Amino acid sequence: MPWGKTYAAFRYRPEVVYLGSSRTEIGLPPDSPIFAGKRVFNLALAGASFGDAINMLRHTSVFYRPEIVVWGLDYGWQFREKNGNSDFIPALVATVPSYPLRRTLLNLRRSISLAMAGDAVQILSGDSERKCPSLLATYGQKPSQCMEYIMHDAGGTAKAFEKVLKKTSPLGRPPDVPAAIQLLDQVTDDYCRRGTVFRFFVQPVHALAELSYWAKRRQEVDDWKRSLTTVIDARRREGCDIRPVDFSGFNRITTEEIPQATGQENMQYYWEQSHYRSEVGQMILERLFREGRQDERDDFGVDLSGETIEQHLREFGTRRRDYISSHPRETGNMTGNP
Repeated sequence: MPWGKTYAAFRYRPEVVYLGSSRTEIGLPPDSPIFAGKRVFNLALAGASFGDAINMLRHTSVFYRPEIVVWGLDYGWQFREKNGNSDFIPALVATVPSYPLRRTLLNLRRSISLAMAGDAVQILSGDSERKCPSLLATYGQKPSQCMEYIMHDAGGTAKAFEKVLKKTSPLGRPPDVPAAIQLLDQVTDDYCRRGTVFRFFVQPVHALAELSYWAKRRQEVDDWKRSLTTVIDARRREGCDIRPVDFSGFNRITTEEIPQATGQENMQYYWEQSHYRSEVGQMILERLFREGRQDERDDFGVDLSGETIEQHLREFGTRRRDYISSHPRETGNMTGNP
């Protein structure tokens, strides 16, 4: 998809872009009524790193600087400058307006490869469309039809949760958080000076994935959120329209009961422990762009700022302990401490 999405960016020139990993690619709908009348494209990539997102932003900006950037953030190995999606090669990133000519040559060279020949046969035969329609037809979002095929092929939602319920090692740490934070500082400073609106959000993986992925690393994740808040607060004080919201943790969405508890084949909000459905993505967009005070009864999404971060992290810990206490069967093998 880096090939298709970089090409679409310079042809479509979106006014609103979504950035991030597969969670953003699967979860955020470009057809949200929030952006009615605007050109929206989901430029997130599966396996994308923080650096990949920045390269995609810089790429699309060569042809049209986005007015609004919605950016999903992931802790762990993905929060790094180095690329994460191996297909997102440097040659695909535009640096000058003459990029279309260079891109044409790249496309011609790629078109004669065996991999592309196989893809062409699948498309012409209709086999590809039956499994997964082109992401370009849905403005960069992975269609639900694709996810249904993938989940069926992988054994379903319950089987996916079987893995996270077992005792596993946490996901990899970010290699250099200060360097990535400094890069965030530079990018937001540059784009904010030119009037770009930013909405950052921490991805809402399922509560059980939260416990499994970051077992015994809660302090590290908390420090990461503090660092994000410091940078974004600095931009806000300078007049930038920028906002970070934390959807992770233990709230009404992330604590949805899993198939092992309900006996149901599917879940309302999640495909599996790591990826949420479009309905959740729409909730995220509404929360990010909602005007006025949030309903106190709605615990999905907490604004981060210097004034709120410490209280939020304390409440996060309390909710974590409460979830572990109320779900002993599901969390029994988790390695994290309450």
